Amino acid sequence: MLAVGQQVPDTSVWTTPSERRSIAELVEEGRALFLFYIFDWSST
Repeated sequence: MLAVGQQVPDTSVWTTPSERRSIAELVEEGRALFLFYIFDWSST
């Protein structure tokens, strides 16, 4: 969890099976909540 005013790490996440975006880009417009669900696009 990031504290108020703490900078977002320079990393990226998959937003769809074929699209990857940086976290910084996703939070440009304000607050964001990230939930990670493993295996959503997997046959496992």
